[in-house]
Amino acid sequence: MRIINCVLGILAILMVTASAASAAGSLDVCGIVNANDATAILGQPLMMKLPAITDNAGFGIYMCMYIGPAMSGEGAQTKLSRLTVQVGSGKDVPDLMQVDADKRKATIALSGVGDAAKRNADGSFVWAKQGSVYCTADISNGLRKGLTADAAATQLGGLCKKVLAAAR
Repeated sequence: MRIINCVLGILAILMVTASAASAAGSLDVCGIVNANDATAILGQPLMMKLPAITDNAGFGIYMCMYIGPAMSGEGAQTKLSRLTVQVGSGKDVPDLMQVDADKRKATIALSGVGDAAKRNADGSFVWAKQGSVYCTADISNGLRKGLTADAAATQLGGLCKKVLAAAR
């Protein structure tokens, strides 16, 4: 009887966990932020031709990443541009997303994106919040030639705005 109760308890936990994961994971970030969006920000056709798949980053955060053109280097030393968009909600998400914002020095207010939004000085990172849903958008390894910090921040803010609207 103890074994049956234990098994039933484990099944109940798994069902609750699966249900919570399903609800949190119902937002397909890569379906919202598509390859066309990424190409508009990173420039040139994307290096990855495969369809991007939303990844469960853990703690209620889901992310989509696109790889863009080479920014510098050669061979194994090549640095590729990268666009990463994360969205999440839940108990740990506000603190985890705030750590990203602090690490990337996002201190400049960005209007028109959610309840609150801020960006960093070089325009490569945006943090935004709408209700209990948080979004970050980040360009790694430098902005493409001709893209100003203000334009980059506006484009990244647009991605978060799009994701936050879909989360409602």
